[in-house]
Amino acid sequence: MDGLNSVLGMLGVQGLKESLVWVVEHSGIGGHLTDTDMQIMTGICPPRAYVKGDRLYRCGEEAHSLFVLLDGHIKISTQARLGGERIVTVCGPDDFFGESFLTGARERFSDAVCLSDTAVACAISRDQFLEIAHRAPRIVLSFAVVLAEHAQRLQAQLDHLTRPAPVRLARTLISLAERFGHEERPGWIDLEMNLKHEELASLAHLSRVTVTEYLSAWRAQELVMGTRGRYVIHREGLLTLCEQLEGEQSS
Repeated sequence: MDGLNSVLGMLGVQGLKESLVWVVEHSGIGGHLTDTDMQIMTGICPPRAYVKGDRLYRCGEEAHSLFVLLDGHIKISTQARLGGERIVTVCGPDDFFGESFLTGARERFSDAVCLSDTAVACAISRDQFLEIAHRAPRIVLSFAVVLAEHAQRLQAQLDHLTRPAPVRLARTLISLAERFGHEERPGWIDLEMNLKHEELASLAHLSRVTVTEYLSAWRAQELVMGTRGRYVIHREGLLTLCEQLEGEQSS
């Protein structure tokens, strides 16, 4: 297992430097596994159902397993330096999260709370992962492939932080829509989740006031509809806005 930890370290599995929170998004692990693989994994690590508001774990608790989300949305957050909550990300199906034997962390560095009406996740301990490796080696290879792809996406996350504030918010909305939303009517995507301005601000690394100002302006421009946490966005319109703003920044 020490060899596996070394490989994972080489793949850049170090979490977010600022908060030490370990999350792998857009994993697509389900597409790498056969029905038999999934049966083996869920047989060793039985899925557990959660409802909105359920806490999967708290910051400071012992870290003994990683989680693979099979269905629903989970909010990963930390405590802000000046108090309050800072949302690191929102996880969806196939995402991994939670410090564990993969990083050697002894305790949790975040809170994980069910954001959707329901969610289903598998908690995998070190011993269970070893059993999975013994019974279905291809699952371990799939994990390695996913983690390698994740390392490539980390650079894109760093690039995101250098973009203008409205671009960060627009691309955050677009990313949420592409991952979790559905097309309500041509061109308009319902985010299908309730996110407050403070939560969008955390995800886009902006202030709540800034998010409120941009959303108000975009409603007037018919790029965003909705309020009170439920939004529908015009994807192409926001993409065009991003391209214009990024072009102005580079000129």
